[in-house]
Amino acid sequence: MKFEGRTAFITGAAGRIGRALARELGKYGVKLYLADIDLPRVEKLCRDLKEEGIEARPVQLNVMDPEAIEEKTNAVLAEAGRVDILVNNAGKWPQGSILDTSDAQWVETIELNLTSVFRLSQAFIPSMRKKSYGRIVNLGSIAGEVGLPGFCAYAAAKGGVIMLTKTMAMELATCGITVNSVSPGMITDSKQPHNGTWLGHTGMGDDVARAIAFLASDDAGYITGVDLPVDGGRILGPKGLDWKPAKTF
Repeated sequence: MKFEGRTAFITGAAGRIGRALARELGKYGVKLYLADIDLPRVEKLCRDLKEEGIEARPVQLNVMDPEAIEEKTNAVLAEAGRVDILVNNAGKWPQGSILDTSDAQWVETIELNLTSVFRLSQAFIPSMRKKSYGRIVNLGSIAGEVGLPGFCAYAAAKGGVIMLTKTMAMELATCGITVNSVSPGMITDSKQPHNGTWLGHTGMGDDVARAIAFLASDDAGYITGVDLPVDGGRILGPKGLDWKPAKTF
């Protein structure tokens, strides 16, 4: 994959997918700004990356705070001169059905998972337009594609991310900016057997990171408005426990 002198800003960088993505982009020489609300964790990640030969700068950021977003993104742009790649990865998935979810929980989930994507994108798009180049990759979820009972606010937020991604892709298509989303499913710390995916096992952060990295690369310039599931085929529907391949396979 090609990344010609690119700079990336990643939110939720201290999490499972964020850590894997930092390493994936770092090995291609991408200049990294790693944002997370947990400063000690993201500072440790930057130290670990430095030992691996990857330079990264930590940024403490609460993506639900619009004033903090303005302050930190302006500071990064002033220092780096440009941000070519934005990965909106911050989020969490609180449990709660339609009857169990409080108003406060609903608002927080939408703010964190959806509104942050809107605000961060608004912060960086003007500088991308000036350079006539940008790659925005948003983290969706298969819950945003097909729903997830017991997680109504999260599923609604991620469905919103996927539709926002498609709309942004259309609005920015003539600006040299592509906008895509990646929707993980069944991602764990280590690969585990699992009957819920057609591939028969869970995925890991590295699997998601490689998909994001491709969409963020120079090579993906003709791809925009796509939501790419990384879920072992789970989105295809439930896999019957008694299903076996035909003998002719």
